[in-house]
Amino acid sequence: MGIVLTPNEKFFKIQKGRIPSVDIGAWRLTVDGYVEKSLSLSYDELSMLPQIKLIEVLECYDNTPGGNLIGVAEWEGVLVRDLLEMAQPREGASTLLFYSLDGYSTNHKIDYVRRMCVMLALKMNGVILPIEHGYPVRLVAPGMYGYKWAKWVYRVEVLREEKLGYWEKRGYPSEPFRGLRK
Repeated sequence: MGIVLTPNEKFFKIQKGRIPSVDIGAWRLTVDGYVEKSLSLSYDELSMLPQIKLIEVLECYDNTPGGNLIGVAEWEGVLVRDLLEMAQPREGASTLLFYSLDGYSTNHKIDYVRRMCVMLALKMNGVILPIEHGYPVRLVAPGMYGYKWAKWVYRVEVLREEKLGYWEKRGYPSEPFRGLRK
């Protein structure tokens, strides 16, 4: 018996506000901050970079045992560490802050991003990422709870010192590996 993927239409969806509209012709992914070379990539440019596929579990931090706020999908996209190689973080860079079109943000340690297959996904289960799941780009953070998987990502800021994201400012842990609660 193999891995069973959750169909996109049955995959749980949570967002704090309304789903943003996206003008893909004007959308850019920016990687900037404490770097040697800031990046600004169109969707087409991002989609032409080397892509990987990863089957990963996404679970909401507030899921109850046996709850339905969990799903398994095949994500396809660009490794964040490849983007970091292009941008060349300066000596002493420690954290990334991911910004979303809906005003959301979340942070990750650069060491975690480089060690794990953290990606910016453009596809989910073999199709272009559905808007309700973060089109054009969703952060996939293996082993982390869902609030660390920002949707509608448009900017990655490289930082020397940790800056808190939306839920981190509200007391949620910065490194919430699934199965570990505060």
